[in-house]
Parts: sequence; structure tokens; C-alpha cells
Amino acid sequence: MTKQLSEKCCNPTITLIVPCEIKCQAVISGKVTSNGVCPVEGAKVCLSSSLPGIVNFDPNPTITDDNGEYISMVTVTPPLLGTVVTIIASAEVNNVPISITEFTVVSCQQTFETVYVTNEFSNNITIIDGQENMPITTLPVQNTPFRVAITQDRSFAYVANLNSGSVSVIRISDNTLVGDPISTGGGSQNLVITPDSAFVYVYNIDASTVSVIEVSENRVVQCISVGKGSRANTYNNIAITPDGQFVYIANTQDSTISVIQTSNNVVIKTISVPNSPLSITSTPNSQFVYVVSPFGTITVIETSNQTILDTINTPVPNPQNLVITPSGEFLYVIGGSQFVEAFRIADNMRIASIELSRANFSLDIVISPSSDFVYVIANQVFSPFGSINVIDITSNTVIKQVQLGNAPQQLAINTDGSRVYVSNANPDSVEVFQTSNNELIAKIPGGGNGAQGIAVTS
Repeated sequence: MTKQLSEKCCNPTITLIVPCEIKCQAVISGKVTSNGVCPVEGAKVCLSSSLPGIVNFDPNPTITDDNGEYISMVTVTPPLLGTVVTIIASAEVNNVPISITEFTVVSCQQTFETVYVTNEFSNNITIIDGQENMPITTLPVQNTPFRVAITQDRSFAYVANLNSGSVSVIRISDNTLVGDPISTGGGSQNLVITPDSAFVYVYNIDASTVSVIEVSENRVVQCISVGKGSRANTYNNIAITPDGQFVYIANTQDSTISVIQTSNNVVIKTISVPNSPLSITSTPNSQFVYVVSPFGTITVIETSNQTILDTINTPVPNPQNLVITPSGEFLYVIGGSQFVEAFRIADNMRIASIELSRANFSLDIVISPSSDFVYVIANQVFSPFGSINVIDITSNTVIKQVQLGNAPQQLAINTDGSRVYVSNANPDSVEVFQTSNNELIAKIPGGGNGAQGIAVTS
């Protein structure tokens, strides 16, 4: 019989099962019982370690289930090698405190990201060591490699070759090409990958199709017809919801959005939107999709029924790209002006217009994982001046502008938000921006001509 916390519980006890060694992450578990037999449901178990802030638990506290069992994930912050720590599990059952202590050895080596940048005019891709900030190798791909995306399990990098209608596959473990390029369709320009790393969706601009690549076999398993896109649209014209259920395509010439249901790879709806849509982004909870058009319109689509929930007018001249904070609170829009517009997701109201100095138009935008800062690359028209601009989200003000090369193209930010990588076509390079002090720390030769798409493994 399960004992509830409100019932009389005699002689409560707690157990804790910890692996003898933890490398970066591991699961710990245990059980709360009364009299050593009856499970106690709903007990709040608090976890701690002798290295607080370095050895962490999620969830913490954790709650026992109807079998009296609890579970939590231990995460070790690198760098840490071969250190003995104590882990303590404690609870209070009917005002009786209980606890248990176990020992384990924890370690986690510092890992540095690998950066992949396409060189569209030299038909190759350069791979960069994020620790040394040096090129590892440059691999030949096919004509006009335009975008690159990495599976979340960090097994493969996929390169969309625009003028070859193909996708090249790179194995990340040894940075070698896997087999022959995969034929996808005319104008393979952009691509997204499902969160489970199982499938790649490739947008073929010229063919008005989306090719579905099965990662396990690296072959096309389906080709889906969509509306007419535009090669002039080089922004986020394909997006996948974080839950992996839907892929959205901006059919720029048709002024529609194609909605692909990933469970059966069927276009379940074609939604008319105003004014030649360019970019798409999803809220972190996958409930809404935002679409920006270049004539000042943002369309909000509700994913549960694929209908338009709201239409927002933005004063940004020629808005072209947009992104939502990981917290899901704010939307930022950039375009053909020196202004960045901020909107509140809760009511879709514009809350700020942020001016960038020495900028005529913005190109790409990313947000820190902590949702504290926005990073925007921008250019001038009549003077060669590229820049990265740091916006503080709390105040919506630019706190730093740093000069880049003359032709920044795309941004990639690593998982912990410590570095932002910029592909720059003039001079051909990757610029490394360190967020702790908002300074450039490296400028790495691109290894080709026309640095364009960029992605980072962590």
C-alpha cells in the first residue's frame, strides 16, 4: 500500500543509487519508504553535492512517484577530471528528516565546438577547430554550397549545394565526406533537420519541392511539392517547429506558406499571407509561427489549426528576417534599415525601435541562449563597414558595436552563448566574437571564396 504524506508514516528511510563514475552526465535514483517496506508518494527529495555549481541536478528537488521512487539527471560542468564528490539526497516525511550520502568520481573534459562554413564561389566547405581557432580542413562539395545544418546528435553536417541540386554529407567524427552527394532537386538552397536527427528537409527553390532525406541511410525518401519560392530570398525561408511536428515553407512568389506535417510528409495546408513572405520562425513551445514579409507585415499562425491568429504591422523598412528569444517572450525583426524592432509575444505589441549606428541594413540575427542579448550583423551601403551589434534585451539598447570585415553574411552562436561566429565574404573569413567581453578574438581564413552559410556543433 502506498503511503501518502498526510498519513501516519513510521520510520521513513531513503535510498540513493549513484554510478561509481559520472562522465559529464548520468542518472541517479532512489526510493523513499516507511518501515523499509511501504513506498511514500509525493515526498520532496532535495539533492546536493560537495561541489555546488559544478555538480548540478535536474530536477531538484525531485518528487517521488506512486512507487516511492525518484530520479534526477546529474550534470558536471567542465573542465573537471577524476574528482571524488559526495552526493546527498534528503527529504522530510511527516516532519521526520531523512538523508543519505553516497560517493562517486566525476569528470567532464572541456569540449570545443567545430565550425562549418560554406564557400559558395569556390565550391567547398571549411571546417574550423573552435579551440585553436584554426582551419582543420577544406572539403570539396558541389556547385554553390549555400547553407549548412548539423544534426542535434552532432553526427553529420548537411550542405545544400544550390546550383547542383544536391546535398553533401560530412561525418563530424572524422570530418570526411560520406558517399556521393545526394541528388535533391533544382536549387537546393536551404535545409532544416528534425530534433531527433532522423530526417533532413531540403528546400529546392527552382523545383518548388522539399526533399526529405533519411539520415540513417542518407537517401531521399520523399519529394514534396510546395509553392513557388525565390532565389532572391536568402533568409530563413524554411523552418521546423521545435517539437518536430511541422515544417513551414515561405513560397515567396505565391505569397503563401506551405505546411508539411512530418508524421506523414503531407502538405496539410497552404496559407495565404500578405506581400511575398521571406522568413519564418517558431515560438519555443511550437504553438505559433511568425512570418515576415518585406512590406511591413508580420503574420502569426497558430499551429494547432494552421490558421492566421494575428497580423502585425511593423515600421521597419523592408523587414526581412526575424527571431524569437529562447524564453519565448520577445520577437526581434531586422531588415533594410538601421532599425531593429522588438515585439512582445504575449500581445504582439511593438515595444522598442532600436537604432544601429553606421548601418543601412541588417543581415542576420541570433539571440543568446539565456535570452539576455541580441546579436545583429549589419552593413553600410556607401561605405565599406560591416559590424556586429550587441543589444541588451532588458533595456533594448545597443551596448556595443564592433567592426567586422566588409561583407558579413551569417551568424552562428554556440550552445552556451560564449561565442558568436560570423561568416564574412570580404575578406573571406570567419570572425570569432567572444560574448564575455564583447570583443573579436580571432579572424580565421575561410579557406575558399565567398564565405556564406555557417553552423557550429555546440
